[in-house]
Amino acid sequence: MHTPHHIRIKNINYLLLLLLVGITPLCAQLKNTPQDSLLFEQNNFKITTTKASYKDVVIYDTKIDSRNFFTNNITEPTGCEVFYASYYHPLSLVGPYYSYEYGEATQEACGPMGNILGITTVDVRTQQKVPLQDLFTEKSVLKALKNDSWIKELAQLNNIQISKIKTYKAFLYFLSETASMQFLTPSFTVLDYNSATNTAQVRFVAQEYMGYDHHKHFQLGLTLRPKKHLKAIFKNQLAFTLGAYKNGLIK
Repeated sequence: MHTPHHIRIKNINYLLLLLLVGITPLCAQLKNTPQDSLLFEQNNFKITTTKASYKDVVIYDTKIDSRNFFTNNITEPTGCEVFYASYYHPLSLVGPYYSYEYGEATQEACGPMGNILGITTVDVRTQQKVPLQDLFTEKSVLKALKNDSWIKELAQLNNIQISKIKTYKAFLYFLSETASMQFLTPSFTVLDYNSATNTAQVRFVAQEYMGYDHHKHFQLGLTLRPKKHLKAIFKNQLAFTLGAYKNGLIK
């Protein structure tokens, strides 16, 4: 299933207007971020509105992001206003596997406002990124991707027989060569889990470039099967799923 979360802008003047209009509220939203408050805490894992940590080891922190930006990028005085802000939104937590949305807006060197955003999944115990194929069977991933309507259309436009793609790695190569966006293996989150069928509803999310240093989410809806050794974790340790907290994805 393809979740319709993309637009095609043919009129470049309209795109310019869209970006100019969108910059002001974005800056206002980021500059008026509320004070840090607790969102979730369990088993030494803590999430607030600005940071996350496990056993007091920081996974992310907006204050550290800001300090690093100004230290690494602003080396000389400038007459132009410099702006930086970052944000993080919890998406899902299955056992130690934490998925979150991240984003930042920047303006420097008298240039236009730009933004990046994305989704990633980490193991909070190690802080290492977790690829999709580590949690779900390759067979179910391939089946879900091959049945997606948007992917079928993409394959048809490029004269590719997706039925002949036999591995997840090969499928990622196909997407990288044909899609105008970047799919990263840790860029996913869990929407729901059905213990009776041992299947999870998953959002696999790419970063789509809109032009003028702006990006947005492009998401696929996949039904996947967790690996056998993770079935108990999905059944018994599903702390929260997509939609529990504010974020920029579509359920």
